[in-house]
Amino acid sequence: MNELNLYELYKNIIAKSKVMKRFVIAPGYGKDLNKNNFGELAVDIYKSLNDGVKYPVCIMFPPVEFPDFDKNWSRYNCKLFFLTHPFDSSKGTMNKNPFNALSMHTVQETWKDMNVCAKSFRKFLIRVIEKNTGSLRDPDCSVAIERFSEIGNDGIAGVSLTFDIDLVIDCDIEDYSEEDISSFQLNKNDLHKHHAH
Repeated sequence: MNELNLYELYKNIIAKSKVMKRFVIAPGYGKDLNKNNFGELAVDIYKSLNDGVKYPVCIMFPPVEFPDFDKNWSRYNCKLFFLTHPFDSSKGTMNKNPFNALSMHTVQETWKDMNVCAKSFRKFLIRVIEKNTGSLRDPDCSVAIERFSEIGNDGIAGVSLTFDIDLVIDCDIEDYSEEDISSFQLNKNDLHKHHAH
């Protein structure tokens, strides 16, 4: 397995969600979320989609990897964002006030809604790990959920889910031949002699 399997796994889990249907990887390590116009970023991300619906969305930052070459496992620290517009859904304004047609759905309620999605994702992932213990492991590490609001011009809100997952890694050295490794010579000469300045 490798990290591409991880991305596909998360995408396939999100595809099963009743709420979260979109999964994308933000290659800019989140700098895109700090842009003034996140809506434009979302349009770029979704340019292949033609239904015009941007939210809700699950956005994954590139994971940080900690390989253990002795045991042939890699630990990936993952951060996923579960985000949506706090006042509108694909069906229109949520919890519409009959007097002014504005939404009475609060940011706190959006946090709660996206929190349910994030926790459900994590529980689903744990069940997948339990069925595939030879390829995946759930390390005994803490899980963090943070709340966000007013992101970009679209004013989206939601939560981030941070957790670790272990993947089995190939024990082969794929980029070098065994002959090159065995014949490699280390230069042990002093390459810069001490001298007066």
